[in-house]
Amino acid sequence: MFAVKSIILMALIAVALGEVIDFKTCDTNDCDIHEVRVEPCPQAESHAACNIRRRKPANMSFDFTPHFDADTLEASLNWVKSNDQELPLISMEKDACKYTKCPVKNGEKQTYQIDIPIESKFPLNYYTVKWNFQASNGKQCCFTHDIKLVR
Repeated sequence: MFAVKSIILMALIAVALGEVIDFKTCDTNDCDIHEVRVEPCPQAESHAACNIRRRKPANMSFDFTPHFDADTLEASLNWVKSNDQELPLISMEKDACKYTKCPVKNGEKQTYQIDIPIESKFPLNYYTVKWNFQASNGKQCCFTHDIKLVR
């Protein structure tokens, strides 16, 4: 009986944390990105882009280990439109310390977690999104992943 309860509890914890998705680190990156999770994203199991519904927030979290010290981090979320053009999500909260522990310390693993509001005005389409967390000294944590905005 204990084993069954333990399995159910572990399954509930896994669902609560979100589905682990595929991501790619940026060429310039001063962090280890361990795992990226999006809730909801049942497509993660088949390594497909997450279907994100407009007008419903998506919960995103990731685990990272910075290779630098910083008192603060500035967050940005951009749509990678082409190799040389990115469009920012201007409603994104820029103070990453509201969603992770600051100051960040070199070699200390931590988690960033945020609800992303998906406004109804965003066009339905596939997007590559770029997450960037930059310290005042220019060091950064950076990665991209794909999403698909749906109704």
